[in-house]
Amino acid sequence: MDGTRQNTTPYVRIDHSNPQHARTVLVDWMLGNACSYACSYCPKNLHDGSIRWQKTDDVLDLYRQMKGHYVDRLDKYVWLQFTGGEPTMHPRIIDLLRAASAMGFRVSLISNASRTVRFWHKIRDNLDSVILTYHNEFATLDHFVEVGNLLVDQMNVHINVTMHPDRFDRTYEEAKALRAALPTATITLKPLRVGFESELYEYTPDQRNRLSKGVPTSIRSTSITPRSTMQASTPEGGQDTLRANDFILRGINNWRGFQCNIGLESLRIKGSGEVLRAVCGVGGRIGHLGSAVALPDQAIQCTKASCACVADILTTKARIG
Repeated sequence: MDGTRQNTTPYVRIDHSNPQHARTVLVDWMLGNACSYACSYCPKNLHDGSIRWQKTDDVLDLYRQMKGHYVDRLDKYVWLQFTGGEPTMHPRIIDLLRAASAMGFRVSLISNASRTVRFWHKIRDNLDSVILTYHNEFATLDHFVEVGNLLVDQMNVHINVTMHPDRFDRTYEEAKALRAALPTATITLKPLRVGFESELYEYTPDQRNRLSKGVPTSIRSTSITPRSTMQASTPEGGQDTLRANDFILRGINNWRGFQCNIGLESLRIKGSGEVLRAVCGVGGRIGHLGSAVALPDQAIQCTKASCACVADILTTKARIG
């Protein structure tokens, strides 16, 4: 991002539809980059195993720092969201999940659901939600549904279906099969970005239309989640309720110059152990796993030309002045 793109958003504030989410610190935590899949659209450094799994003692130390700062000092909630690679492959993942639950944190995993059903039985009592990503290059539909059915009655299950334009129709049919098999799960047809940067793959108008419509259900989940939709306010006082995908597909995911609550509502721990306010990296490094981290207590001005990460988009923002 070169920071030169003009801000074209029609909104002056982006707030959470659920005010409780403004008190939730969503920690995007990459434990390492080994993965059971190697999807063609996924950058190599997100699945090649070049980053070792983080040490358990270092992870637990940051747990304690976050509890002291966010929970005890700022009266917030901490929601850990472990990613990879494939986080369920961490050799001590069960211990890490149990320790987080014991500290009062809520815990999620972003997973491809490839581990055995027996494994998911072992960890489900220490999870508050899961985001299961369906990659049809590797996933087996029947196994994915079996894992989803094991979890969906106990927690919020959100499914991201990665939609490559070259396999769009087949994947769309599989998404509809997932909707039929898991009616209480929420499902997003996830548009892919080239190299996981800001540029979308080239979708046809029909594909864009189907991405926007998704595969909705009339059943509303009552489970607790760390994020949902945002209330976008216009200068005239109007409000629109938008999902993260809406901002991306409409090209209004640019808030350079806005005051943003990354660091207060979010945190990013990279696989290397570097700690940032958010995935976008605005504000630079604030510490490193295994040492003291300067956890923020103030918002920061956005310097990015666009906001490409769902977690970063779903954060409170306000135009300055």
